[in-house]
Amino acid sequence: MEDPEDQEKLYEEAHKKVKLGEELKKALKDFEDLPGVSKVQRKIQQELKFLNKVITTKSVKEHHITSSNFVYYDFLIKTLRLQHGVVDINAVFRLESRDNPLRVDIVANNGLKWVKVIARNSKSVEDAARGCVSIGARSVIDQAEDYLEASELSFCMFQRPKIVFYFSNKIEDSLHEELMDMGVQTASLDSPDTDLDLYATTSNELNLDVTTLLAYVSALTNGSANWVYKEPLLTEQAERERASPLKPLLEKILEGKTLVCCQLAYEAFQSILDIVGGEGERKRAEELMKRVTVYPDVETIPEEFSHIRFTANVNERSLKIFSFGMARQIFTVTSNKAFVRSAKMQGINVPVFVHASVALTEGKQATGTPL
Repeated sequence: MEDPEDQEKLYEEAHKKVKLGEELKKALKDFEDLPGVSKVQRKIQQELKFLNKVITTKSVKEHHITSSNFVYYDFLIKTLRLQHGVVDINAVFRLESRDNPLRVDIVANNGLKWVKVIARNSKSVEDAARGCVSIGARSVIDQAEDYLEASELSFCMFQRPKIVFYFSNKIEDSLHEELMDMGVQTASLDSPDTDLDLYATTSNELNLDVTTLLAYVSALTNGSANWVYKEPLLTEQAERERASPLKPLLEKILEGKTLVCCQLAYEAFQSILDIVGGEGERKRAEELMKRVTVYPDVETIPEEFSHIRFTANVNERSLKIFSFGMARQIFTVTSNKAFVRSAKMQGINVPVFVHASVALTEGKQATGTPL
């Protein structure tokens, strides 16, 4: 017969797990826009449903508590909060050594950093690294080899992603050194890794999409955001600009860079300016283009885009503008999230800095209302 006191403690632990699960669901709301988060939310909800069921039916067992994944998810979210430029959670990357793909816990720094979180206790981690594991179990050394292999096959922005393993508990110096020798950094919540400048690139050039040229010179981003327009979309952009000004971010990205664009982007920019641009916007455009070198369009689509399919979001103009950057092996600055997302769904990672979309608004002020 089971000890009533032990049973009481078991149910206390089960209720604590349920409380933690609810907290995890709430914490993930801050990251709902990230790819992969919805899957984590579903897994947490499934485990919560199961725990509530065994509590209600008074059938809680010790392994229900010890096998819970909530500790891992808690550490994942805490690690996630430390990262910048997160673009994916539980992302899939191919491996040549096996059929099953690698799942990367967190892809951060605009794709330039892969993070694995290890929430196991120190002894189990170190025992596994020494080969003291059951058949089929994988040590952190095995996992590091997988990450290194996949990163060689999945260059991002013309370079291999940095790999960082976050440990919830302290590991032995010898294991830390072995991972470092392999090319894998180690970190913890108390001692996180340090990123390079989020906007650092291997090249000094940046390709400017027509959307970026427009956003840079728009009245909206140059001191005239206190307006309500007849067009709801412009009013929404003005509200966003007041809450989070775009120009400082663009200046940060462009700082110290050689700015280039293709002929097609330049002509599209000038055409839009001629049709809807205000006097101030045209003047700022003239000043901006003194800093931008215009080159001929690419004649041949780069290999990376050679098999891309045209969709509602991938048209000939956008393909040529992004191909120009890809051909020069440089980042493209853009607000065209739809193209980037569509390309990614086709297995193509486009090297970009993405910012909020902003239209030219000076000409619309005549029918708008100042705040």
